[in-house]
Amino acid sequence: MGRLAHVALATALSCTLAALAACAPPPQPPPPTTCATDDIGIAAGAPLMYLPDSELDRELDTIRAVGARWLRVDIDWSVIEPNRGQQNWSVPDRVVDRARARGLEVVGIVAYTPAWARVAGGGDTHGYPADPAAFAGFVRQAAQRYSTRVTHWEIWNEPNLTNFFRPRPDVGKYVELLAAAAPAVKSVQPSARILNGGLAPAVDNGSDISPVTYVQQLYARGAHQYFDILSVHPYSYPALPSDVSTQSWNTFYRMRLMRDTMVQYGDAATPVWATEFGAPTGTASNAVSTQRQADIIADGIAEARRLGWVQKVFVYSMRDRGTNQADVEQNFGLLYQNFSAKPSRAVVASATSGCAAANDTLESTNTPADAVW
Repeated sequence: MGRLAHVALATALSCTLAALAACAPPPQPPPPTTCATDDIGIAAGAPLMYLPDSELDRELDTIRAVGARWLRVDIDWSVIEPNRGQQNWSVPDRVVDRARARGLEVVGIVAYTPAWARVAGGGDTHGYPADPAAFAGFVRQAAQRYSTRVTHWEIWNEPNLTNFFRPRPDVGKYVELLAAAAPAVKSVQPSARILNGGLAPAVDNGSDISPVTYVQQLYARGAHQYFDILSVHPYSYPALPSDVSTQSWNTFYRMRLMRDTMVQYGDAATPVWATEFGAPTGTASNAVSTQRQADIIADGIAEARRLGWVQKVFVYSMRDRGTNQADVEQNFGLLYQNFSAKPSRAVVASATSGCAAANDTLESTNTPADAVW
């Protein structure tokens, strides 16, 4: 997840297929829980998919221990089928099965394109698929494979950014993908819930498209018939989500404008999910203090609950991806890389109430009491 575009904005504007190999064993039944809420999830990012088994298990345990009930997981076409017709599902299998074994609900992000399926000029894996039907074929396979394990499907990631929809964002092209992929999922999972690709903070600059504009264009094209949940990445840092004085750029606050479009088109019953939200700590000029991170996350959860139509908040992310404090990308975690807690960890545990209380023992035996920074 290339968060640098978000940082610049905030700174500048302030087996189920037995024939396939490498199948993970089926998940065990979810452990019992006394959860008081299920509106908090974790968006862990692509690095989670490649952790060693022991480290992956430990991180999933910390997610469960903090009381989060949802996990956003990449189902990356470019990784699964780099060569046409030669598939290996072992990367997502491992994470999906381990998450489900811990009682976590999974949102599968079907996205990214192998070179053989990429649009001309698409460059890297973030180039969009040249043929919506080919993409839909892969999506259908994913929905079939995880039919008993994944019931929420997010179609692409941040299609309003050039970094994630190369060669450049195009609402019409995205709607073609969504219109092909959504029925493909529902053909094998009729009760599945579809999310549009989460929309990132951006401005209308001739390259990126602001999420407010993008939602307007989605609805103008009738795309709301293809999704059940509107997915947004409402980063607000360094501001608090509820800060009205930052409404000219604060994406969390500006979700109100997206909601206005939904109401205008008679779609008020569709919920909004904040499928990525958080703030980076560290020493970079656009980072925030650990206490400010905690305050932003606390305010975002409270604001979502107050608004009512923001149904879930997925915090990005559970754990720092490195120890370089100057690299914004490495420092979004509720935990430091060594699993010791930032203040924001307690914020999320408090917000999940009984969910965290029932599972804190998982983490207490593994997590150092104090940060080393």
